[in-house]
Amino acid sequence: MESTTHELAQIFRQLGSMVSQQGELAIRIDENMDVTLVNVEAAQGQLLKHLNNISSNGWMMSKIFIVLIIFLLIFVLFA
Repeated sequence: MESTTHELAQIFRQLGSMVSQQGELAIRIDENMDVTLVNVEAAQGQLLKHLNNISSNGWMMSKIFIVLIIFLLIFVLFA
């Protein structure tokens, strides 16, 4: 009976140790998720900034192209 009680106590100690380790693992996972969320939000901001930059540059290139076409037409018509 005493050996069974001793074995049972040892099993509960091991179980307590495993629960503690799982808790630490869950905390690390939660911290990693928080860091990942911050990184994803920062990446999203950078992508939006880049998209706006590309869009404005595309519009400027279109304007330059239109002006060049107009000058070319004027040159061809009046030359």
